[in-house]
Amino acid sequence: MSYLERMLEERLAKAAADGELSAPRLEGKPIADLHWERPEGWWAKRFFERELSHDRRAAALEGAAAARAAFWRCPDEDTVRAAVADANAAIDRANVNIVDGAPVDHFDTDDIVDRWRRLRR
Repeated sequence: MSYLERMLEERLAKAAADGELSAPRLEGKPIADLHWERPEGWWAKRFFERELSHDRRAAALEGAAAARAAFWRCPDEDTVRAAVADANAAIDRANVNIVDGAPVDHFDTDDIVDRWRRLRR
């Protein structure tokens, strides 16, 4: 803590003790990493990563939709299972690059195979 910050804290504490300052109880969730000193440009870098993550997620969703459409054209069940495994592996690779907590969901292999069978009847 710098000299200026310490002096300010002491003055605020004295004013609160003397009744000159009303210091209500603070409630709520603390700000994460507030005590960490951030490097110059941290906000811009974080903003860029978050925006890039949105683009990556959109691309992953498009890829998943294309993979889903290809499932129904597979000639046999083994090919369907392999296609779902490939699609889930691609989703895993995409999810690694998605910053925020909105990963793309995996395909349920058994559900896809069951639907494929019903479409073949």
